[in-house]
Amino acid sequence: MENDMLVQITIILLAYALGCISVGYYLVRWHTGQDLHEIGSGATGGRNTGRVLGKGGAIATGLGDILKGVLAMAIALWFKLEPWALACVVVAVLAGHVWPIQLGYKGGKGLSAAFGALLMYDYRIALMTALVALVLLIIFRNEFLFLLGIACCPIIAFVLGERLEMIIGNIVVVLIILFAHRENIRKSLRSIGTLDK
Repeated sequence: MENDMLVQITIILLAYALGCISVGYYLVRWHTGQDLHEIGSGATGGRNTGRVLGKGGAIATGLGDILKGVLAMAIALWFKLEPWALACVVVAVLAGHVWPIQLGYKGGKGLSAAFGALLMYDYRIALMTALVALVLLIIFRNEFLFLLGIACCPIIAFVLGERLEMIIGNIVVVLIILFAHRENIRKSLRSIGTLDK
């Protein structure tokens, strides 16, 4: 029993470590020598990387960030972690992406890493959430409404009959993503007049 718990905690910590691999940051550092924290939004995700390396850099960063989520969950599933630990793996890889320890806890905003982990866990949750978010973005052209679509993730998991542990994990994931996007949300709300005096 103690060994099982040790394995699960170790894999959760490994998921955090994988999340800490800030693909965009290291791509920009490798290609230009620049610190991505000092460019644009300061985030290490695909959008900010694209400001320096163009569309190719943005795509490579997005794919790399998705891959680390996929890998973290693949390892967790390989070791047949319990439901609570699987939920923690999703949260941990996201937390590592948003708050990488080696970069002073200044990372990306988490969408790709969380998407990758959920895609590996249950592709239906990941793809249905992405579809809702993209439809809202296409129709309304507003990032806040796109993120509102992402926030439907726990509801989608519930409708699909997912276990309570993963539903709770998805709620935590949504809260972290919304927190990481808080400045974008404020700007988006201003753009539709919600915060106008």
